[in-house]
Amino acid sequence: MPREHRRRRVRSLAAALVVLLSTVPARAGVLLEGRLEGRPLRIELADDGTRALGEVGGRRYLLELGPGRVFRLEPGGARRPVALPEDDGATLDGYRLESWSAGPSVAGYGSIYNVLQRGERICAEVLSSRWMRRFAEPLVRAIALLQRVETALRPRSRGACGRAAFATYARNGWPLMVGYRDRPIFVTERLRFGHPVRVPGSFGGHGTTSP
Repeated sequence: MPREHRRRRVRSLAAALVVLLSTVPARAGVLLEGRLEGRPLRIELADDGTRALGEVGGRRYLLELGPGRVFRLEPGGARRPVALPEDDGATLDGYRLESWSAGPSVAGYGSIYNVLQRGERICAEVLSSRWMRRFAEPLVRAIALLQRVETALRPRSRGACGRAAFATYARNGWPLMVGYRDRPIFVTERLRFGHPVRVPGSFGGHGTTSP
């Protein structure tokens, strides 16, 4: 085979491979470790973004993010459905999150400095990562479910600022760090993409993520 013909064939195959890879969705789990309201938490998100494992204070949960169901994972492997309260007292309305400037690196990621306001009152300072916005939604839903079963994680009342829901901090990307009057509300300690994790599927089935 002539050399030029081989080169054209290699270029053609390479182009076809690029097209093929661009049509295959990336599938990788996400590991989040951090502290919320002073309590350590760990979330392992499945590759499809519909299920997660949550751990708080040694208690492990299976979180089904779509239907909003939670199962307590017992040491022997049994799953016990958890009854969720109708309301955890959090509020979403009346807040605006504005980006002010570039921020420092947090957990190895660059950040943007944001200020959360309710009316004219400053209610929180948020260091967020904009490029993580598309990954943030399932993690926010996982945290919201954990807050409904773990009372220590629920939003605390902060006077006229109310009880801001965690989702308010994630409007401009993933909140790497959130603080109020120099006190931390949430801190991302570790955030790893491509994390291999085995998450049980819907009740009665099992699913496995791809690293």
